[in-house]
Amino acid sequence: MNAKFPLKLDFTPFRTLVRGEFEDAIRLNRDFFYADSEHCDDTRIPAGFTSDGASVPRLLWRLFPPFGKYLEAAVVHDYFCVLGHRGESPINSVAAAKVFKEAMRVCGVAAWRVHLMYLGVRIGGPRFKTKKD
Repeated sequence: MNAKFPLKLDFTPFRTLVRGEFEDAIRLNRDFFYADSEHCDDTRIPAGFTSDGASVPRLLWRLFPPFGKYLEAAVVHDYFCVLGHRGESPINSVAAAKVFKEAMRVCGVAAWRVHLMYLGVRIGGPRFKTKKD
């Protein structure tokens, strides 16, 4: 696996109002990069991009906190989801889930957690096509 995060994630945490409740989020202070050799070309996520971390139901936060060891992977997946909802993603939701899985491995996440979080994204995550579809 040649995938890597060439730079450390540089972000500012903040709270935002979502559907009447405050939720934690992060805003990137500088561009963030993910080099992935299998599912997509190198990905640049622009400074200013915001993420809510891993979108996990609150009931499961004890096992899968939104801002866990896999935060970098969640930011990359969130970026593809945002692009996908705009019809601008270079990859579809299936490939984005695979990128998330691979990126979690790069983050050093335990295999059992990678597997369960990947299944969660594939089953309950957003669906989108590529900008070419």
